[in-house]
Amino acid sequence: MIRYFLALITFISMSSSAASIDSVVLIHSCQEYVAIYDRRGKKSLMASVSTSVAEAMRAGICRGMLEEHTRHERYNCDNQWYQQALFIAKQDIEQSQYTREQLLDKACDS
Repeated sequence: MIRYFLALITFISMSSSAASIDSVVLIHSCQEYVAIYDRRGKKSLMASVSTSVAEAMRAGICRGMLEEHTRHERYNCDNQWYQQALFIAKQDIEQSQYTREQLLDKACDS
């Protein structure tokens, strides 16, 4: 599982395709990330067995975006990745008025 996250993070950092990840993709990716992890933000015991490569890649988009955002912002984000992902995953795609960057900022501040 971790190797899929690392591969995706490397791919995103090397590719300009990260620019095409909008708020809708980010919300879907974070929903996938939250689904893989339990309520405490720890890896579910069966997650590595029951998670497909495609699900892991989608979840990796969320984790990679959160990591990169935190690393490139001038302030330190107090929330852990799971808490940030949970905030983003709870957003209503139909009603969301935030850009990708705004979602990442608000998740860090929530």
